[in-house]
Amino acid sequence: MAQLSWPCAHCGGAFKEPLTLAAKRHGRDPRAVLDAFRALDRGGPTPEQLDAARCRVTAR
Repeated sequence: MAQLSWPCAHCGGAFKEPLTLAAKRHGRDPRAVLDAFRALDRGGPTPEQLDAARCRVTAR
């Protein structure tokens, strides 16, 4: 999360909160954030996955 620049205290300590909810709060694409975190099991995430997770999206 540090590389995704989520500095708020809530996201730093909200272990029970789904990542998708935190992603939405910070204006990120929930799918890209999930992909980046799932990549940790495979030795990732790649720089491309981090870039995708960092990108801000517009509200729908």
